[in-house]
Amino acid sequence: MTETTLDSIPEGKIHTILTELLRRTLARIISEQDAASELSDADIDARIHRLETESVTLKRKARRNDFALVEPMVADAAGACNIALGDSIPHDLGRRAVDLIRQLMDLEGRAADGEDARTIAEPLVGHHSTVSVDTFVTSPQVSLSECWSQALKLYPSKSMKGNIDAIAKLALTYFGDVPAPTIRDEDQENFFAWMARLPKDHGKKHGKNRFCRLTPKHPEKYQRTKDDEIAIADLADEEIMRTIRGHNHLSNVEKRALLAEQLTPRLTMQTLKRNRDGLSRMFRAAKDLGCKNAPDAISYKAVGRAVATAAPDDPLYVRVTRPKLRMPWTEERLRRFLTSPIYTGCFSEHRRWRPGTTIIRDSLYWVPLIVLTIGSRIEEILLLKRSNFVRRNGVDCLAIGLDCDQHGKTEDASRVIPIPQSLLDLGFADWIRGLGDEHGPLLFPEAARRSEIDDLTGPFSKALNRILDALGLGDFDEDFYALRKTLSSMLSAEDVAEGQRQAIAGHKAGTILNRHYTAHRTKELKAAVDRADFQLRIEESGQHGFPVITGCSLSGQDALAVDVTLDDAGEADEIRVINCATKDCIFAFERRDAATGKALSRADLRKAATCFNDIVGKTSLVLPKHHLKRLAVEHFHALG
Repeated sequence: MTETTLDSIPEGKIHTILTELLRRTLARIISEQDAASELSDADIDARIHRLETESVTLKRKARRNDFALVEPMVADAAGACNIALGDSIPHDLGRRAVDLIRQLMDLEGRAADGEDARTIAEPLVGHHSTVSVDTFVTSPQVSLSECWSQALKLYPSKSMKGNIDAIAKLALTYFGDVPAPTIRDEDQENFFAWMARLPKDHGKKHGKNRFCRLTPKHPEKYQRTKDDEIAIADLADEEIMRTIRGHNHLSNVEKRALLAEQLTPRLTMQTLKRNRDGLSRMFRAAKDLGCKNAPDAISYKAVGRAVATAAPDDPLYVRVTRPKLRMPWTEERLRRFLTSPIYTGCFSEHRRWRPGTTIIRDSLYWVPLIVLTIGSRIEEILLLKRSNFVRRNGVDCLAIGLDCDQHGKTEDASRVIPIPQSLLDLGFADWIRGLGDEHGPLLFPEAARRSEIDDLTGPFSKALNRILDALGLGDFDEDFYALRKTLSSMLSAEDVAEGQRQAIAGHKAGTILNRHYTAHRTKELKAAVDRADFQLRIEESGQHGFPVITGCSLSGQDALAVDVTLDDAGEADEIRVINCATKDCIFAFERRDAATGKALSRADLRKAATCFNDIVGKTSLVLPKHHLKRLAVEHFHALG
């Protein structure tokens, strides 16, 4: 090679290429030594002389940055590591490759002269790996896919597997299956900046799942890459930005608030940090496999800095993430849910949101009630067996997470919880007692049949969410999982001790294991769970042959939805209060007089706020989701 290049290559990639070059050459030398060469002494002397001559030649050519003699070996090693070098190798890589090859030539000559290649190679291998010489020459470079496999062995829990799988798939998509040492801090920063642009629901709308038809109606959906998903989201956001940017009558604060509601949600910073932890586990797995120079994951601060640096210089820029707030359900939403066709009578099994005369007591009927009344996790209820229905100290209970195949989230998830009186009044215990042998061992077998993989919660939640959406009860923050928080809030309001609340929900409660605490406190816990009063009216139904819900007294008043427009100071410029049931506007406020454009006086502002307070009173309010809008409403509320 006579054409030179001044391009450099990252240190991590140089080290990886040289490590692979060392591995390949050393493996050949040791193999030839173990084969017991039949060469004569004269032939061996000639071979040693040739190696010494070639070593001198390499050194002289390196003076002029001529690496043509080593380029084929370097290119082969780089190709094995999935590293592209271009037409010629950089000078820094070339010189270090010459140094390494000359050392290997000296080692080969000494081995040919009767010395042990493994012993001679120990110091050289020690610069590249922590494993023995034999292990080094027989082990390939530690690639990301190998890090992934080893990380799953080091962290075998179900929750860790999900985290490791998620980041491993993204890392392989972004970097390719490269050796771990090639990933520098700068590469990680670019990786997380790229990851921050991924839509929150990436990978969930392209149809690549086990339910795909062999001939899909829209084949293009099956070809979407992560970059495609980013590009599609970016294009949609650009159109929204263009529209809202043209609303010159709105303040920038209001424009950003509107953008926060309309732009595509991207991965939250919490998710990025969780993925950073997963990447760190993969790098630790690389070290566990003997990779001496495996990188360390960058810090949370560096992740945040990388995301912030990638943000455009635009006063309207908003990176929408929409993290879950998991708000307790309002009394009005609880009342609507508990008196919905699911419990009062639906059209059919597959039309549970339509009113009718059918009540189907299966998982979609019982599980939401159980989660609501004892604050359990969804999966632990779906895993219940008929044998988990027990009587302890004269109280009907559910033994949760006590069987070996019912792994709770933590050790504290194992517990014995009294069945709340509202469930007993609805005939839950009698329903269990009446199940026939054909029902099988599980309490809710139809929920297990929904899933072909080891995931009960996902398919069940999707089925229930479809019903909630059809009922008009779907909500991003007040979702099904938030029912756990709803019970906790109700018990807290009734002064139930924190230790009891933690034991009921399956959280850590001091140093006492919940499985022992709850087993001996069943009567106390029964009184505690029954303090959450859902004000249900339950009556025996002759038509159905079991008790049914006939009414709920929670939040007798219709809920009121509050809409607000912000001014430049982030305060309420306009407020509208809408009756959710009738859709009538029952209150309107404008900070500026429509005729003169002048701002209201302080006295008029307080008068309007007082009127607002009189109208909303203690009625359940549906506030805007944007935190600045919620604060503006609450500030206006406080002025009255």
